[in-house]
Amino acid sequence: MNKKFTLFLIILTIGIIYIFNIEKALQHKLSILNKSIQSTYINFFATINSSIDKYLNQLDYIDTLKTSNDIHLKYKVLYDTKVNELNELNKNVNIINTTKLNLSLEKVKVLSYYKFNDSSRVIINKKDLNTTKIYSLITFDGFSAGIVLNKNDISIAYLNANERCNYTVFMGKENVPGITSGINKDGNILIKYVPIWKTVTVGDEVITSSMDSIFPYGIKVGKVANISIQDNLQEVLVIPYAKTLGNRDYYLHDNTKSKKANN
Repeated sequence: MNKKFTLFLIILTIGIIYIFNIEKALQHKLSILNKSIQSTYINFFATINSSIDKYLNQLDYIDTLKTSNDIHLKYKVLYDTKVNELNELNKNVNIINTTKLNLSLEKVKVLSYYKFNDSSRVIINKKDLNTTKIYSLITFDGFSAGIVLNKNDISIAYLNANERCNYTVFMGKENVPGITSGINKDGNILIKYVPIWKTVTVGDEVITSSMDSIFPYGIKVGKVANISIQDNLQEVLVIPYAKTLGNRDYYLHDNTKSKKANN
């Protein structure tokens, strides 16, 4: 009986030790597994938090950029406005410095085209012009732009591009005479009735002659680009200084008043 009981205790003891060893091993495995789950859980939420923070930071950065862009846009508008004002001021100054003449000039505005399919004739906001006079049209930077006539109580400006825009000019140092007669397909002013015995050179400057009582003397027209012989006369092509296409602001000048004042 004692031997059996002793054997039973030994077996029980071995069993208990074995069971506890397994349990420790299981606990160790579970502990490792638990740490892995905890690590995955922590990394997962850390990634989410990082993404949220990054997204919120991007939103803040976008808002900052929008605010900065709005400020820059306001300053750009102010800058462009001041640049335009300065350009207009420079144009008004340049006409005095360029022509070096004491002219009676009146600002006029283009209201519309005289005909929609013809950009070479425009209506200006000037009333009561003398129907017997031809007035000169000058750009703000002091270049000849065309002539103005009163037609049925409408002030019509015939710009350099129009073949009826005829005024006398001098070319080069020898003051070779000619008459403007519209433009060619390249936008160059055509000068007709140039004496064949007079020498004109490419690059010569062309100015108004005042011989027709339309323009005062010395308003710049452009530079000679080409010379050709037509019958017993020369025809000259001139690159114009004035930019008239789309321009809405000019000076109107009555040269007959200037002549009366000079007399």
